[in-house]
Amino acid sequence: MNIKLDIPESFYAGEERCGYYVSPEMKKVWAVELDMIAEFARICDKYSLRWWVEGGTLLGAARHKGFIPWDDDVDIVMMRKDYEKLCEISGSEFQHPYHLRSPYNDKERIQEFAKLHNEDTTMIDGISSAALFRNGRKFGYSQGIWIDIFPLYDIPDNDEEFMPVLRKARRYKETAGLLYTIAFAYTPASTKWKRPFKAALHFMSGFADIGARYMMKCFAKYFETINLLNSPDSKYVANISPTTSHDFWKKFRVPRSFFDETVYMTFEMLTVPAPSCYETILTQYYGEWQKYVIGHLHSTFYDTERSYKYYIEHGLPEGV
Repeated sequence: MNIKLDIPESFYAGEERCGYYVSPEMKKVWAVELDMIAEFARICDKYSLRWWVEGGTLLGAARHKGFIPWDDDVDIVMMRKDYEKLCEISGSEFQHPYHLRSPYNDKERIQEFAKLHNEDTTMIDGISSAALFRNGRKFGYSQGIWIDIFPLYDIPDNDEEFMPVLRKARRYKETAGLLYTIAFAYTPASTKWKRPFKAALHFMSGFADIGARYMMKCFAKYFETINLLNSPDSKYVANISPTTSHDFWKKFRVPRSFFDETVYMTFEMLTVPAPSCYETILTQYYGEWQKYVIGHLHSTFYDTERSYKYYIEHGLPEGV
């Protein structure tokens, strides 16, 4: 594996955690992600950029002192000003095999946040990337193992100002997602009477790449809409990526003051920053977060030794 972080050989052994077996292969994926956290932290320290673990990574740090055993990704949040600075300096600061992909340098993917990739590896998710491979699309964006980096958008204090922006953004994102499904992630409809209609839409979307072009137009409108959320003195901030969630307002908006103080938590062999009131955030996100239910991995195929570029050229193994 092409990583810098010095990881003890014992880390790679398969083991049972919380009744779930973590394979040596998954330990290698975790090692690549831990290495990217360390590289990301190094650059943030260099530019005095603040960041915190988020979502499942925050939950893993609080409950497991590391990865949730059945998790395979990393979530990080930054204040939007620091996130924008990170995107600005990423081209010169992240050297091979690291590559930061964001909406500013990648026009092929409908995502409003950044991903830091290891370009000498492969991680394929079963919903989107595998569908592109199956449909023979030679996409250009990275599919190396990644960690997710989300900006915290400023949320206006006035609900009457914010809710129209949220509803408009949700419409654009849902439409872009629908077009993506029709154009690339095509599977036959579940009911017999819908199948010809869905197949016809998929067929028509292929002409002159119509489906892809309209998908990107909708995403551009979505990104333009959420960029209206620019009130740096507002009381609340939010990771806006789950805007299609109907309980977004209740779950993901948090007071800006939650990030005034930082605590440091163990995450495997690293120490990572978290908001000091992380328990309040976890309760808001997950309810009784101390309890757990064994879940499922996000992705379906990993290779820590070979770049995704090989699979773009030669195709994925049978069954992926």
